[in-house]
Amino acid sequence: MSDAAEFQDIERWFCEQGEAAALSQLVRLTLRRMREEAAAFLDAGIAWLEGEQARDQKRGAEADRLRQILDQATPPEGMQAAPVAPARGIMQRVDDPAGPYWRGADQLSVMCRQARARHKGDAAFVAPFTPGQIAMGRHYQALVERHDSAGMKCASLEGRGGGGSGGGGGFIEAVLRDRDEIRALYERIGSGIALQVRRATDAGRRPITVRRLVDAVCLEEQDITAVLRAHGWGKDSALRQTLRKVLADALDRMQGYPPKNSC
Repeated sequence: MSDAAEFQDIERWFCEQGEAAALSQLVRLTLRRMREEAAAFLDAGIAWLEGEQARDQKRGAEADRLRQILDQATPPEGMQAAPVAPARGIMQRVDDPAGPYWRGADQLSVMCRQARARHKGDAAFVAPFTPGQIAMGRHYQALVERHDSAGMKCASLEGRGGGGSGGGGGFIEAVLRDRDEIRALYERIGSGIALQVRRATDAGRRPITVRRLVDAVCLEEQDITAVLRAHGWGKDSALRQTLRKVLADALDRMQGYPPKNSC
């Protein structure tokens, strides 16, 4: 009801029932307006507070992201003379008999480093991946990259009519050896499913094969969360733990270890 209509009612009450009735109606109208204004004020205040909380969370997440970038860009211990350079990517120290040096860190090493940074408590830290698994991941990456780049060189040799006398044969043999090793690793990885879609409510989610998981982490430098996101899965610590276990088992098989729970 509009203000004009309500005041007309008060005037009618004054004429029909007297001053006391009109004053009573005016008090009720005033109290109702006060309650409405107070409720609107409270709603606005709550909305503002919720907005501030959301902005604080966003600022906190951004601060965490920047801290992570700086932490990843900081040179390893013992090589602190090198500048902090986020664009350079994550680096790791390598101890060599000729002297220590540092190189770009693979995704498996990055995940181990992040797990160590998150570790709390008195229990001994257990890395999510063993040195052998990390070495296998690096070997697989180098092998695939070398084989892929060899295709361009083969095309170049063909364009030059064979590449001269004797030089092309050894190269082709090396390419074929790499190809056979990659196929053998594919066999060891297998065609299994790392994460299956089980319910109709999992709309938008896609299954993740073991081969896809290995390639995403070892070849494309994606972390587990990125793999989940790319297949429509949300952030879930239990799912990340499951995929880490599947990935570790696959890397063991790639090294030649028998599958878990096999005779």
